[in-house]
Amino acid sequence: MNARSTLSVCAVAAVLVVAGIAGATALGMGPASADTHTTDSKAITVSAAGTVDATANQAVIDVAVTASGNDSTAVRESLAADVQSVRDALADDGVPANTVRTTNFDIRQQRDRTPNGVEYSGYRGVHDLEITTNDTSAAGELIDVAVTNGADTIDGTSFTLSDAKRDRLHNDALNTAMANARQRADTLASAGGLGVAGVHAIDSADTTAHPRAEAGGMVPQSTTATTIDSGPVTVTASVQVTYNATA
Repeated sequence: MNARSTLSVCAVAAVLVVAGIAGATALGMGPASADTHTTDSKAITVSAAGTVDATANQAVIDVAVTASGNDSTAVRESLAADVQSVRDALADDGVPANTVRTTNFDIRQQRDRTPNGVEYSGYRGVHDLEITTNDTSAAGELIDVAVTNGADTIDGTSFTLSDAKRDRLHNDALNTAMANARQRADTLASAGGLGVAGVHAIDSADTTAHPRAEAGGMVPQSTTATTIDSGPVTVTASVQVTYNATA
């Protein structure tokens, strides 16, 4: 029988947007294996990754207004008044109304388990707001504005990229990933006595975002200003590429 060669590299194809560790580019390091048998066609399949660092250009702030009382209507009215106060204050600070949206609204009666069974008490309500700003340096100021004017819970602040910037950096990371894939294919082909004859197939996955944020000095109803440090955002693209190979 004539000898044939097949080289394969297994990897998971994925595209991620993550915040954190800086780094210009990265090469995928998935496992590689090879075997030899008879065939009329040859191929090399590799996986590789490319990363691009960027400064976050969007901040998303999650705040909430809560209220408690013996009457559900009174709780609802209290929430409405405080939320309107927060919205008005943000508008006065230059925040467009369409960048402040409700993410959750809930009013329910409180229940306590006792030796005599479940006892119902008053009502508790919550109205969650999401504030999005393209001025990342203003995140701390917006938290202070919200807290001063009715918000009593800060659920978190995340730094990420606008859709346009994310798409642009995603394409840059894909180009880097493809260059790294070709470099790895050439290395494997040389080691196996083959030549790379062009791309046969390419596979990648959707983009996901995992932003991070660091906050300091977050003291509600205090003269201490809230400070936020976003850190860099890293866009990572992973690809799996199959190349045609020649002996």
